[in-house]
Amino acid sequence: MQSRVTKLEAIMATVATREDLARLEVKLHQEISGIHRDITHIHQAVNAQTWKILSTLICTSTLLVSVTYYFAKNGG
Repeated sequence: MQSRVTKLEAIMATVATREDLARLEVKLHQEISGIHRDITHIHQAVNAQTWKILSTLICTSTLLVSVTYYFAKNGG
């Protein structure tokens, strides 16, 4: 009888450990999903900001070339 109790205690400890690991795996998966979602939002924000910066630089460069051409053409 004692050997059966010992075996059952050993199995119960393993089962509890498996349940704990399963819960940890679910939590880890949720955290990874959250991190992935945050990285996606950051990527979208950086992408949008990059296009705003490029548009501003292109417009400013075009304006400066136009002003320079005007001054060169009209003797400023």
